[in-house]
Amino acid sequence: MKKLKPAWIGFVGEGDPFTCYEKYAKMGFKAMDSDLSRMSGDRAENLKRFTDLGLKCLSTWLGDFRKLSEQPDEVKKYAETCNFYGYDNVTIGGSSVISSFWLGPGNNGTYEEIMLDIEAMDKLVKLFEAEGIHLLYHNHFQEFTVEYKGVSVMDYYLTQIDQRLKLKLDAGWVYVGGVCPVEYMEKAKERIHLLHVKDFTDIMTPRNFMGSDAESDFGFTSLGTGGLDLKGVLKKAIEIGMEYVIVEQDRTRHLNWEDSLLCSYLNLKETDLIE
Repeated sequence: MKKLKPAWIGFVGEGDPFTCYEKYAKMGFKAMDSDLSRMSGDRAENLKRFTDLGLKCLSTWLGDFRKLSEQPDEVKKYAETCNFYGYDNVTIGGSSVISSFWLGPGNNGTYEEIMLDIEAMDKLVKLFEAEGIHLLYHNHFQEFTVEYKGVSVMDYYLTQIDQRLKLKLDAGWVYVGGVCPVEYMEKAKERIHLLHVKDFTDIMTPRNFMGSDAESDFGFTSLGTGGLDLKGVLKKAIEIGMEYVIVEQDRTRHLNWEDSLLCSYLNLKETDLIE
């Protein structure tokens, strides 16, 4: 049976990042959901050092996507970065609907703001596809819990934006949104380009996740130690043709970053569904 390749995002320790990369490669990870474009030094040398560890870059992340939608020359620069590092996508990490993370519960942006997001993303899909690059949207829980005129924000995005928009689906946030990740993966299987997995001890605590409090774990926990149906998600990922499963954890709990990632890797390995 085909198995998934494990990848990670985040889990950045102190000091030389290549020290972390080497450790993660030795654990068994095959890729990172980012690139080395912000790293100092010669980018070709950095990339060779990274790939010599057996690692691959999977994506880059966009900043102000509304502003970028009016800057076709900047889009071309992003496309050149994609081509250099060897991946075919860029990622929007969230939209107006996730503003409750820093403004407090219930502050999810207005319908008008969501419509501006849709307009900008629709433009960006077309601009990036013209460069041979896919635009991905990374969800949080709010896209599933917030509705306008009886329609969830996620459904707005999947129906009102150019259908070439893909998802970097975060199965953990789908779970926190009160939706079964396995069922949603089946529903959206034609739109999923990359898959994040994270785990939580419950689905309510992380909905109040506020960036100002760095001492609370907000329910984040290593894979396999929370409520996510990890094996079900992995099986569905294989079924719908995913190549990678990307481990993410916004806050550590009882372990440090390295040990938490190792714990997640071992629990992934225990399912016998990853390489």
